[in-house]
Amino acid sequence: MRIIDTIGQQCPAPVIATKRALKESASGDSFEVVTDNKTALDNISRFLKDNKTAYSVTENSGVWTITVTKGNQSVTLTKAEVYCTPEIPHFSHGNFIIVFTSDKMGEGTEELGKLLIANFIKAIKDLDMLPGKMVFYNNGVKLGSIESPVYENLKDLESMGVGMLFCATCSKYYSLEEKIKIGTLSNMFEIAQVMASAGNIIKP
Repeated sequence: MRIIDTIGQQCPAPVIATKRALKESASGDSFEVVTDNKTALDNISRFLKDNKTAYSVTENSGVWTITVTKGNQSVTLTKAEVYCTPEIPHFSHGNFIIVFTSDKMGEGTEELGKLLIANFIKAIKDLDMLPGKMVFYNNGVKLGSIESPVYENLKDLESMGVGMLFCATCSKYYSLEEKIKIGTLSNMFEIAQVMASAGNIIKP
């Protein structure tokens, strides 16, 4: 059975992961969502109830396992954030996005460029205003690989509610579809929509 591990993640990330798994599942399929966050458990439960989806919950030492079985109904398009009250009030999101087209920053040496992009991503977590979304295409998708030195930092940002879109075509080109475990594999139409609706775009 597929297991969606959201341990350590803050809302809305667990709800987003549950919604994605539900949309990707066929009717009759089951999967498990694991969380150590009671608020996330409550929010996921509300989301599943609203979608008339059968589920059961077990608890062991402060870790909840939600077993979900998809029915014949479609998944609502309601934004996952609707189900969440941020647990950490200072996680505010601005009307800007950050676009990554490379796994390094600037035009210098590759070693320096990768060091700079790593430091840039680490610095995002300390901003007073977090980006609404982060978009990755071309070489930028390599940053989302589980083998990337900034993978854990990106995972932290996702748990803080920052949405991430990775170009599916680019991920396939670099054979990274199975190594990108965060965000959403997306298409250029969705990426174009996100960029067109952003108040500001930052490209490091």
